[in-house]
Amino acid sequence: MARMTAARAAVEILKREGVTHASGVPGAAINPFYAELRAAGGIGHTLARHVEGASHMAEGCTRTAPGNIGVCIGTSGPAGTDMITGLHSATGDSVPILCVTGQAPTSVLHKGDFQAVDIASITSPPSASRRSPARSRRTSTTRATGSTADRRVPSAGPSRPRPASPGPIPGRRWSGSPATTTSSS
Repeated sequence: MARMTAARAAVEILKREGVTHASGVPGAAINPFYAELRAAGGIGHTLARHVEGASHMAEGCTRTAPGNIGVCIGTSGPAGTDMITGLHSATGDSVPILCVTGQAPTSVLHKGDFQAVDIASITSPPSASRRSPARSRRTSTTRATGSTADRRVPSAGPSRPRPASPGPIPGRRWSGSPATTTSSS
């Protein structure tokens, strides 16, 4: 069995799943992944001005290309937390996206280290940590290894149907852009 880094394995999984484009912002903790992305070729990249924007770009990529999954990339710490808005927006609409972040070493998590954020805990659904006091216990966190990612990417499709296009708003008539609204009086 050939040996490779985790970053290289992640890039190979993305390529095997048909990912052709990603968006994001490089940073120290994710630079090894970017180096492998560049070395492997085949996956284009759009540099976003902000990681939250990259997560919304991933959502848009999934919406516009049926069967594709949008990918956003960011470094550790605040960049990971900035992805949360786009991640929950996509989740709310049953639009699958994949967020790839760097991570601070686990030895510095929960110790007040600069920009060390336990991103796996932050991204877990709020209901997973809400338990009755009688059944209270710490929820275990699954680490994203190559084999875990390999099992999850193909099943990242929506668990419920996507919402239908909202169509026209009752009682409103639009003529072009909202700036040219026609009055009903």
